[in-house]
Amino acid sequence: MRKFGTAAILCGGKSTRMGFDKSKIVVNNRLLIEEIAEKLSILFDDIMLITNDKNKFNTKYRVVEDEIKEVGPCGAIYTALNNSISKYVFIVACDMPFIDMKYIHFLKNKLDSLNSDCLITKRGNYYEPLCSFYSITMKEIFKENINNKKFKIMDTVIMSNAEFTLNEEVEEFVLKEDIFTNLNCSKDLIILNKLVENKNTYINK
Repeated sequence: MRKFGTAAILCGGKSTRMGFDKSKIVVNNRLLIEEIAEKLSILFDDIMLITNDKNKFNTKYRVVEDEIKEVGPCGAIYTALNNSISKYVFIVACDMPFIDMKYIHFLKNKLDSLNSDCLITKRGNYYEPLCSFYSITMKEIFKENINNKKFKIMDTVIMSNAEFTLNEEVEEFVLKEDIFTNLNCSKDLIILNKLVENKNTYINK
C-alpha cells in the first residue's frame, strides 16, 4: 500500500449552531465541499466524502457512508481509515473554506520523514484534528474508543504514536485569512464573500 493518496472530507454532523446542513452550502453554483475536494485533488487522487447517507450527494467524488453512525467525527474518521487506499489519510471538515494546499503539502512532507500514527496540527495551545493526517493503523483504537463511548478525537490521538506541528511551522502559513476557519453559524457565511466576486453564497435545501 502506498503512503499517501487519500483525503477525506467529513460531511456529517448535526450543524446545530448553523441551523442547516453545512455540507449543503453552495458557492457559485457548486457545493463548497466540491470546491474543497477540487483543491485537495492537487495533492490526492482519491477524495472521499464521508456522510451519514451515501445518497446525499450527486458528485464525481467517492461518497462513503458512516460505518458507525451517531458518534460524531470519530466515527467518520474510522470510516475514512477503513476505506482508504493509502496508509495515511488527510482529514478535513466540510466547513473549512480556506484550506491551504501549501500547508497540507508541508504536513505531507513532514510526515513522510516520521514513523508516526498521525500528524496533528497544533497551533499555540489549540489542536486542529480536522486538518490533520491519520494512519490506518489507528482504526482499531478509534473503534475501541467508540465502543467505550470515548468520542473525542484527542482521546484516540493521545493513545497513539502521535506527532504535532510546532507553532512557528503553522504560523508561516497563516496570513490574512485563518486557514483553520470553520463556518459555525449563519453569520459566518459572510467570510465566503472572500471566495467569490459576486458573493453568490446560499444554501442548497
